[in-house]
Amino acid sequence: MNAKAVGRDIILAIIDNMRESKEPLLYSTVVPSLYDVYLHPDDHERLAGIFPQIREQSKRALSEGLKELNGAKRSFLPGLKARRSKHEPAEGDWYIKFHKDEDEELAPGDILVDSQLTLPPQKEFGAGGKTQRTVTVRSGGETRKLRTYQESQPTAPAALAKLAYQDKKGERREFLMTTPEIAIGRGGRAEYCDLELDGPGDISRQHFYLRQDEKTREFFLQDVSRFGTTVNGKEVAPKEWVQIPAKAKIGLAGKMVIEFESL
Repeated sequence: MNAKAVGRDIILAIIDNMRESKEPLLYSTVVPSLYDVYLHPDDHERLAGIFPQIREQSKRALSEGLKELNGAKRSFLPGLKARRSKHEPAEGDWYIKFHKDEDEELAPGDILVDSQLTLPPQKEFGAGGKTQRTVTVRSGGETRKLRTYQESQPTAPAALAKLAYQDKKGERREFLMTTPEIAIGRGGRAEYCDLELDGPGDISRQHFYLRQDEKTREFFLQDVSRFGTTVNGKEVAPKEWVQIPAKAKIGLAGKMVIEFESL
């Protein structure tokens, strides 16, 4: 039987990469927030329909793995009492993207994870920050580390779009979208959102997804809410990706409007 990548192994590959990519600082240890997962084209096509579930369970597993790391004790300096080492994600949360191996480097069943850890800039020398990348491959139930290297990153990630809305107090809030795919909603302990809205209960904890096509630069929205989403007043079919214009008003359950603008 031909080897196949399965969702469980993808999640374990991401966790293994996180553990391989720790960067100790003076008072804490940071781990990557950004994970690019590459799969053989056959595996990518077969699993594409459940990438959202794999992504969400991977985020949950990363958070649980971080708690386990924070449970370990270490000695800070000789002669001092052992203390807990604080591990934290570099960007504050988890971002996972899935890619098809276009270079034909992976065999069916192989899972390559390329993580990104942004290191602080050396301001005293006028230098920009660096991105430390760790590449691992999981195959046949085992993960091996391929390499760790650094890339110069003189500027912060450019914003792809701007979302503006009013919170419960009527104050204007703005959010810059800097990754190709985000989730928007009220959020919660079990429902992660990149943009957490301070809104009424009719707005779902995960209300809609927003993504940009990396080739065409066009934006698409998927409604995953209970009480619906509109774009410029038109109801969006649930669970379907629909293209939205460069400027649009996105309505959430008739309770809130987000002004969307492509940058």
